[in-house]
Amino acid sequence: MRNCGGCSRRELITGVVSGTGLNTARELEEAVSTKARTAYDQNFARTMENGMADYELHMRAVKDELFGNLSKFHDPRGTLVEIGMGTGPNMRYYEGLNVVGVEPNEESHVYAYENATKAGVKSLECVKGFGEALPLPDASVDTVVSTLVMCTVDDIEATLAEVRRVLKPGGAYIFLDHVAAPQGTPLRTMQEVLSPLNRVAYEGCRLTRDPEAAVKAEFGFENCEVNRFVAGSTAQSWLVGASPVDVAERWKETGGGLQPHFLLAPSVYGVARA
Repeated sequence: MRNCGGCSRRELITGVVSGTGLNTARELEEAVSTKARTAYDQNFARTMENGMADYELHMRAVKDELFGNLSKFHDPRGTLVEIGMGTGPNMRYYEGLNVVGVEPNEESHVYAYENATKAGVKSLECVKGFGEALPLPDASVDTVVSTLVMCTVDDIEATLAEVRRVLKPGGAYIFLDHVAAPQGTPLRTMQEVLSPLNRVAYEGCRLTRDPEAAVKAEFGFENCEVNRFVAGSTAQSWLVGASPVDVAERWKETGGGLQPHFLLAPSVYGVARA
């Protein structure tokens, strides 16, 4: 039997129970941690695939407009890269295209492949990676897409610099993100209060971010077409500072209540050219 030396009681018990020696205590802890992370990733991917249907329904008209112009600037023979692809809700816009999906949660990849097949995507390669360090060569892709991504990345500026780096000259960056509500509105206060909890629950998602200024700084104001909107019944809600008359009228139209994802309602979308 090896000398215990300065091992802790926890290490001693773990080593005896495992029957594999004291050096494996930390390995066991790492294995348990890895297993827990895998379970979390699986649950998160499943939740995103099945729990975002109402959000996608609210965003349908906006995404139809956003991706409707894809054929104008994307060569169908080229490569489209989506950052934070998730389970692939945007695949329906990529029919006949060659797509690379960069997504850190590998448990999402299986859903993305299934959605790509349903949508008639020509080819899909799922790659584990992050926006701040895209695993792609310089000037190698025609189009980069990100939807609901800039709220989660650690560094917006670094991510946009990577987008610019991998785009070919004249390439396009297509984006859609929820943003902070205007200062002084009840919704902004709610976002600020709930943002820390939201970061824990949704992979670092920050409710009070707004990437518009960073996009224009990276690509140049003249190269950006940016639009803003408020989704759902929140557009005429007291949450975003609407008048009592508008709120009452909208309340009657919708039968009362707030549409789902009201914290994500203020949004920005657009296209930036490299």
